[in-house]
Amino acid sequence: MSMESLINAIGVGISHTIGCRNSMEDEHAVYYDADKGFFSAEVFDGHGGRKAAQIAAEMLTPCFLHGLARESEKPPANRRQSTELLREAYFAVDQHAVEASTESGTTVAGIYLMADYFICGNAGDTRIAIGLSEGVSVLTTDHKPDLPEELARIEGEGGFVMPLGVPRVQGILAVSRAIGDAYLKPYVIAEPRIVEGSLGRENDFIIIACDGVWDVLAPDIAIAIARAAEDPQSAADNIKATALDSGATDNITVIVLDLRKYTVGLKRHTMEILQIIDKASVKG
Repeated sequence: MSMESLINAIGVGISHTIGCRNSMEDEHAVYYDADKGFFSAEVFDGHGGRKAAQIAAEMLTPCFLHGLARESEKPPANRRQSTELLREAYFAVDQHAVEASTESGTTVAGIYLMADYFICGNAGDTRIAIGLSEGVSVLTTDHKPDLPEELARIEGEGGFVMPLGVPRVQGILAVSRAIGDAYLKPYVIAEPRIVEGSLGRENDFIIIACDGVWDVLAPDIAIAIARAAEDPQSAADNIKATALDSGATDNITVIVLDLRKYTVGLKRHTMEILQIIDKASVKG
């Protein structure tokens, strides 16, 4: 069976709850396209309202797919890298959110699979964890304002970070990268950190979740819950329940991807990271 047809073999479980908040501001998106051999899953953790998260959930993967389709019409030697197209999709969605006159924003984390090749991107503190034969790897970085490179970038733009419970940009927002947040630009940016790599047979589960999960559960615990579950939906439900039992009060959205039928026939056993791209850190 081809890798393209195996796209439909990826198991997906999705679970979410409002938690103890007054409103639900999370969104998520999952795309299957067996004809193109493409799969994606994304979680968006909104703040200051839900509109930016809704815009991003509706637009991010379609913008990326549009870029891929446009490049495929060019001679191979003239095609731009998929990683650059994903960056452009982030910026296009961010611009749309700003022009939509919403003051809300959203963190983002998503993974995009094409055969054994993957790209994952994130802005903010929504994380992606992937199971390995010897444990787990986190493919994202939490963009917190007090990270040295983030602090230097914010202060270089004339902004500041103030500790109010946790470090906050301009004393307001506890993440330094997100889509939207027009009133906090140029301090809060949509520049994604992108990881490009190749999957291996060792990769069994992927978990994408907002900080409502990761504030109370370590990645190895979440992966262990997924491995012990009967199916990916049970895994997602169990991770959500364990997070709530562990004291989570925030909105929770978790996506569990069961890759076992997808990766079992791969030639490579070990996942390989090809490159990490973070142009904001390079500038900083």
